[in-house]
Amino acid sequence: MENAQNKSLKNFFLSNKKILYLSIGLLFLIIIFFWWSDSSNKKERFKNSEDFISAKVLISKNDKRNSLEILKSLILKNDDVYSPLSLFLIIDNNLENNKEKILDYFDKILAIKSLKKEDLNLIRLKKAIYISENANEEDILNLLNPILNSDSVWRYKCLKLLGDYYFNNKKYNKAKQYYSDLLLLDDGSIDASDIKKKMKKIKND
Repeated sequence: MENAQNKSLKNFFLSNKKILYLSIGLLFLIIIFFWWSDSSNKKERFKNSEDFISAKVLISKNDKRNSLEILKSLILKNDDVYSPLSLFLIIDNNLENNKEKILDYFDKILAIKSLKKEDLNLIRLKKAIYISENANEEDILNLLNPILNSDSVWRYKCLKLLGDYYFNNKKYNKAKQYYSDLLLLDDGSIDASDIKKKMKKIKND
């Protein structure tokens, strides 16, 4: 009985030898591919890190033109860490005066599929802040509603931004709505005294 089983097993291997060799070869190639991909990604991330640091050094030396070129290149790399950081650095240091280009950079970064949820929310918030002076109400709400309708850590910042947006545009009823929601949140970073002053002004007006 045992000999028959061994013979049957041997016949199975012999008859499926090509398939087994192909399967082993394919498995080996998959392992090699993932190893290469991981190694390549680490090298790419390290290079992006070096470029980002170089851009910061150039900014400190007031070489805005060359730092901008490096940062624009990093944005196009679709790196979920250094692409957003590069855009924030461009904005914070006023390296790019063309607002349409900045908005295009925002859209490119928002399209990065590997972004974590809260990082994506932060970029939406940053874009809303950037456009808040000139954008219409619908554009801002489209950016912020996904955050407002979630338990995101950036929700209170969105409420504050919208409250201030409506307050500055003298749409006091809407401002009051967002300020009231903001005061209900238990967040130590909220300046409740400033919000209460604005609420008082809304009431008096």
